[in-house]
Amino acid sequence: MKLEQKTFPVNLLLKGRKCLVVGAGKTAARKIGNLLRVHADITVIAPDVSVEINDIAAGGAVSLIKRKYNENDIEGFFLAFAATDDRKLNAKIVEECNHKGILCCAVDENWKDGAFITPANVEKNGVTISVSTDGAACRRTRMIKENLSRHLQFTEKTDMIIIGTDQNYLNLEDRERLHLVGDRFDGVGEMLTNLTGMHEFMLVNTCNRIELAAFMSPSESLEKLLLKILGFENINDNSYYIKKGFDAFAHLAFVCAGLMSQTPGEKHITAQLKSGLEYCKNKGWSGTMMQEWIDNTLHLSKHIRQIIEPLFTAFEIEDLAIKYAKDKVPDIAKKNIMLIGTGIVGQAIAEKITEIGCALTWCYHINPPQLEHGRKGKINISALNGIKDYIGGADIIISVATTPSYIIHNGHAPFMEQTKKILVIDIGIPRNVSPEFKKVLPNVTVVDLDDLKHWHKREAIDLSHIFELSAKVVDGHKNIYEKITSGARGANNNE
Repeated sequence: MKLEQKTFPVNLLLKGRKCLVVGAGKTAARKIGNLLRVHADITVIAPDVSVEINDIAAGGAVSLIKRKYNENDIEGFFLAFAATDDRKLNAKIVEECNHKGILCCAVDENWKDGAFITPANVEKNGVTISVSTDGAACRRTRMIKENLSRHLQFTEKTDMIIIGTDQNYLNLEDRERLHLVGDRFDGVGEMLTNLTGMHEFMLVNTCNRIELAAFMSPSESLEKLLLKILGFENINDNSYYIKKGFDAFAHLAFVCAGLMSQTPGEKHITAQLKSGLEYCKNKGWSGTMMQEWIDNTLHLSKHIRQIIEPLFTAFEIEDLAIKYAKDKVPDIAKKNIMLIGTGIVGQAIAEKITEIGCALTWCYHINPPQLEHGRKGKINISALNGIKDYIGGADIIISVATTPSYIIHNGHAPFMEQTKKILVIDIGIPRNVSPEFKKVLPNVTVVDLDDLKHWHKREAIDLSHIFELSAKVVDGHKNIYEKITSGARGANNNE
């Protein structure tokens, strides 16, 4: 069986090397133009020469020999193009080159017997993109080339951008409908991949934040489209933010340092950014540019934390939830607690609850939690569909799952005691507890993230001073931003 013809892509270094073009028509002129671009030493042999090639030769750019090709004319050349309109002559030139170990390309059907073919090329500001279908579909190659050519021009002005919203711009009720949960996360990502001018991106979706961080070519029309895809199109302009260039770089550093969190200084955002980037890389949305941005953001955030942490006591969200529970239920160690959710925050809450000595029922959605040997006897494990079997004995319920629908709702009311006081702390996004639930059970108190934020009274600190110090750290690393963006645009960047 005949093997399929496959090609091996390379970039030849032809500066000063002797290259021969046999033929002087339109096709030969294109090959000569490509050789001139790389400063090859070019000789043309042909009895009849086009005006275009005559003009090139008159300027001294090529050596022109006006006669028919003779055997052994190929001697001393590194590379040759058989570009005549005589199929038999082209075949002869290819055969002779193969015999003498000279690279040769025929511009007609003899290409299969040559040493190489020339792909369709796009060149822009030092960037060259080559497209080949191994000689099988020239029209398709040209179509892809033209599409890439349009896309390549957008990369010249590539810069960082962040579009998002958080608890400082929208309250919980308005924010949760924008969160990227379930299939919506992947759906938004797939739409973004199809946008010309969008090069790499990652989506950030936490309990209080929805953000798109991207490398893209600035465009007002593209920004409007991004707002629509993210669901921001129908909210007020002051309900979201757009950060560009160095402002975007600084913003993500502040976010990673915990300054923009529900409880400033919390550290979970670091792990969330890392896992978010990994997911986006696996989906093909993020690559080396986003990796470099996040790596430098993580490094920069460490510098910021070293300066700001001595200025205040930071609370993680689980600390705030436990602190609230202790305040409202002083004898918490004697109470039964139900925890829903096994993510980063859920695991941290479970650890703190067991340290207090509470009885704990831990509910999971898909993956059951992995317990340390010493903790197995102190915790009941249940799937979500088993909540009704345990909810009646719970004094405190803490829910921190990420699901598109309510986990606790009116259907659970019959399984709960109607007389004792029950505290429900809902820190899931979207909210895990139906707003109607507490209306049917007057003995139940339900608090969410916004409630915790309003309850928590931090000791007096000057946050404006914190940001001022942090901004100085970021400004001192502006060269990192410039290095990343210049690399994205292809400036001073060697392969």
